[in-house]
Amino acid sequence: MLIDFHTHFFPDKIAINTVSYLRRKMIELELIQHPELEGEELYPICTDATYKSTIDVMNRSEVDKFVLLPVATNETQVANVNKYAEKMRSDNIISFGAVYPYQKDYEYVLEDLKIRGFKGIKLHPEEQNIQIDSPEAIRVMKKAADLGMYIVVHAGEYPGYEAPFHSSPKQFLNAMQEVDGSKIVAAHLGGINMFDDVEKYLVGTDIILDTAYISKVIDFEQYKRIILNHGAEKVIFGSDCPWQDPQETLEDLKSLNLDEEAMELITHKNAERMLGL
Repeated sequence: MLIDFHTHFFPDKIAINTVSYLRRKMIELELIQHPELEGEELYPICTDATYKSTIDVMNRSEVDKFVLLPVATNETQVANVNKYAEKMRSDNIISFGAVYPYQKDYEYVLEDLKIRGFKGIKLHPEEQNIQIDSPEAIRVMKKAADLGMYIVVHAGEYPGYEAPFHSSPKQFLNAMQEVDGSKIVAAHLGGINMFDDVEKYLVGTDIILDTAYISKVIDFEQYKRIILNHGAEKVIFGSDCPWQDPQETLEDLKSLNLDEEAMELITHKNAERMLGL
């Protein structure tokens, strides 16, 4: 059994343009910062971010179930994003919902999502321009956690955006003073390119970490050390498809040579427990 807890796709009419825009923005900033990379294939994608292309990759990678993580970058998008996410549910797709942290009716949105059967929400501090330990973010996370929902949050640096970033490991630690950490999934193993601080502030806490995109940016010895010291029961498999192929993500995870119990927890048992499967 393999469950991918971190994937993205979009409605067909906007999918290709959306992922092309995001990739172009990432590449442009990367080349400004590292002009020596001109000519390299930067930020390759494994799908065109459509439903069909994503299903094809998941089938090829033998992913049994996967979680769709939509993001609303402004208040006007929330209703349509959640309508699409609900429509995309199936036996193998678990859709999370979206909320814009600054909207005044966030409590209603979260309560409505809960009634409609959503298991969690996705927050993106960079795309939503919010500090993850701000009062607005904390109130949303606290309400979601109180409803028994999980909150998947982009953590650390984000290609296409410049520092300072909005979701450092220290900020997650701050947020956990008020929000149940066992309901927070700090994506990208707690913070892209902030892994020393992950070890300093997050390892050993209640927070859940996912593996999305990690093997592209981390030293594998540190990757394994974080999992072992944090506890495999608090780590879940995620690819960040289309930004990384689930098959590649799994092969890199296997290369850490974790024991069978840890691999089962990470690849499906933790997700089954969290999602009530």
